[in-house]
Amino acid sequence: MLYFSGTKKNDKASTQTSGSAAVEHVLTGQQLPEFEMEDQLGALKKSSEFYDKPMLVVEWASWCPYCQRQLPEIQKVYEKYKNKINFVMLDMLDFHKETKEQADQYVSEKGYTFPYYYDASEKAADILHVQSIPGIYLVDKNQKVKKVILNFHDEAALEKELEEILK
Repeated sequence: MLYFSGTKKNDKASTQTSGSAAVEHVLTGQQLPEFEMEDQLGALKKSSEFYDKPMLVVEWASWCPYCQRQLPEIQKVYEKYKNKINFVMLDMLDFHKETKEQADQYVSEKGYTFPYYYDASEKAADILHVQSIPGIYLVDKNQKVKKVILNFHDEAALEKELEEILK
């Protein structure tokens, strides 16, 4: 897992790594906290604008090798579920390792069509208690965080999780 500097070190959020038993994330079972993000046109959006459907929230960055492996799988799932689930792909900006221009170039080069937003100065990451990226949050139609995935999943496993939040 890749850890980044935006998380407050005294947070009580637990992580899980490949091969270890799942440990509950601090937000599992809780209401999704509201956060803001910026779209490609510079407009601020609130997470509450996506409450009309279940949500898949992903904190990622173009430089992250685990994100680079996961995003193609998320793109495939997006193509199947985009009408049923709101995809909120948060690009973690730190203005050093990751800039808007780098994110835009990466998404364009890879041909991704999922909607993505900028998490300026890692503010949403802090609110979501992100400990490592990619951080994937499965949120049901009542805005309850059903599961937080902190290790790599393939398309089939992610689809199974999405079917659960659609129930």
